[in-house]
Amino acid sequence: MAVISGIGGSVSGLTYVADVTQWSVTMNAEAIDTTKMNATASFRTKIGGIKSWSGSYTCLVDSTTVASVENDVGSSVAATFSLSSGSLAGDVIVTDVAVTATIDGAVEAAYTFEGSGALTFA
Repeated sequence: MAVISGIGGSVSGLTYVADVTQWSVTMNAEAIDTTKMNATASFRTKIGGIKSWSGSYTCLVDSTTVASVENDVGSSVAATFSLSSGSLAGDVIVTDVAVTATIDGAVEAAYTFEGSGALTFA
């Protein structure tokens, strides 16, 4: 199996997705405690629970980005996160957009989102 590069990766479906420099998607599952009060061992027992997913992406800011930031927070859309060898897709709710400017770098907007429903792999 060959290792793949992030070159050619992209984000689509959200309001502003030009000039993306990175994205990440994290999948989680709750661990439900099933430890009994009369347990003889001193270790907890658990079972898997509800799954969830969330993530973020960062893009370079231009004059179009600044105008869209206010409308992006709270928006709910179908998004796709692509690689050269496949993609992840699902509905997201944008929970946070942080615009960062530094003296020695390009202005960036970092978008944070929560998944709603299943995450699919293609």
